[in-house]
Amino acid sequence: MITTKEVGYSSEQPIIAFTLMNRSGHSVELLNLGGKITAIRVPDQQGTVENVVLAFDDIEEYLEDPHHLGATIGRVGGRIANGAFALEGMNYILEQNEGEHHLHGGSVNWSNRFFEHEIDGDTLHLLLTSPDGENGYPGQLDVRLTIDWTDDDALILTYHATTTASTPFSPTNHTYFNLTGNAKTTIEQHRLRMDAPFYIPLNEESVPTGEILSVNETVFDFRTARSLYEVTHASDEALRQAGSGVDHPFLLKEGGEIVLEEPVSGRTLRVETDQPGVVVYTGNHLAGDFTIAGRRATPYLGICLETQGLPDAINQPDFPSVVLRAGEVYEKRTTFQFSRMQ
Repeated sequence: MITTKEVGYSSEQPIIAFTLMNRSGHSVELLNLGGKITAIRVPDQQGTVENVVLAFDDIEEYLEDPHHLGATIGRVGGRIANGAFALEGMNYILEQNEGEHHLHGGSVNWSNRFFEHEIDGDTLHLLLTSPDGENGYPGQLDVRLTIDWTDDDALILTYHATTTASTPFSPTNHTYFNLTGNAKTTIEQHRLRMDAPFYIPLNEESVPTGEILSVNETVFDFRTARSLYEVTHASDEALRQAGSGVDHPFLLKEGGEIVLEEPVSGRTLRVETDQPGVVVYTGNHLAGDFTIAGRRATPYLGICLETQGLPDAINQPDFPSVVLRAGEVYEKRTTFQFSRMQ
């Protein structure tokens, strides 16, 4: 079941909240503004249903949000070095909205765009047209984000897109998860496991160096489950550069999964995707004059698992391609499956 409700206004457009409810009474909420996920309400080990994603207490905070809470990111997630790329003999200049680099599609990006919507039974479709030249990108891009919420608490995000000209395209979702429920504590007691044998090192400006390195004997080895506290408090120069935590891309094993567990609540999140990579961000810079679940925001209050192509892939020949060409149909899917530890 899907219900809608107007929760605010921006530029004379209503901000609409969609609630997808399954037969168990568990729900997902998101906005037409940026496709932002504001709630996923699932039970803990004792059956208590709580929100396991970070959300602003004040809807107005979503209008100018530098942290992209819950947002759909596009056209390209992550950084593009020097805000420029070459494609099919043409040079393109993008907005440099993070120092000399381009981040998350530009300062006016999809997280602050209004999506059109269609409801088809229990399925929600969010629709967006990115015009030719938007923030410097070539080609008109027509995007459909399909959202399904199953009776066994799986959130399925499916991205479809076509373009009128070749363009880099690598969307992602920027939800911050906190499985304690209602952000009771930080995510440092969570345990993370990933089928990710390689990670992407970054330079001092958080741009990929172009290398793809083995996680063997590094702080980035999550092939067996590890407490995030071990990472946020590790003495490692790469983590220090990222703000004393992880903000790095990983190359996933084909068919591999990502598993996040919180031992006190007993909640588990299992992520499956056909994207080649994931950017893991432990909320190192999450702070400001706003509240989440009644508490002031602090670093490590949530963790992002941003399934996508690798950042700056358009400039890195050894990375999997993120180019979408005219006549092609883009379709990628990520499933976020919630359950309780056995």
